[in-house]
Amino acid sequence: MTLLDNGWTAEQAKGLLDSLNLDGGVPDWDPQYLQKLKDWCSGQEKDWSKIESQLEFVAHELCSSYERIGAALKQATTVQEAEDAVEPYVKVIQARAISRGPRLP
Repeated sequence: MTLLDNGWTAEQAKGLLDSLNLDGGVPDWDPQYLQKLKDWCSGQEKDWSKIESQLEFVAHELCSSYERIGAALKQATTVQEAEDAVEPYVKVIQARAISRGPRLP
């Protein structure tokens, strides 16, 4: 399944992808959200470290728990509007990861 399979346009999908900043492996997310991803992927028999699985989890979240944000995303007509629409969700999943600051050697 791709983001476009959820009815989002290319601009909406790009805005979401750009905001998530996924590059494979372990996403830099709040530890609780990382566990939520792992649990969801386990139930779906998916590899949580794959970008495709991470995107499916996010799409699931935006169509269920964060339905209002998902609806706002569907209203976006540009990449910037899409980024703005998903900003509250991105802040939630990355909240503690950002607040920890840089890791010291």
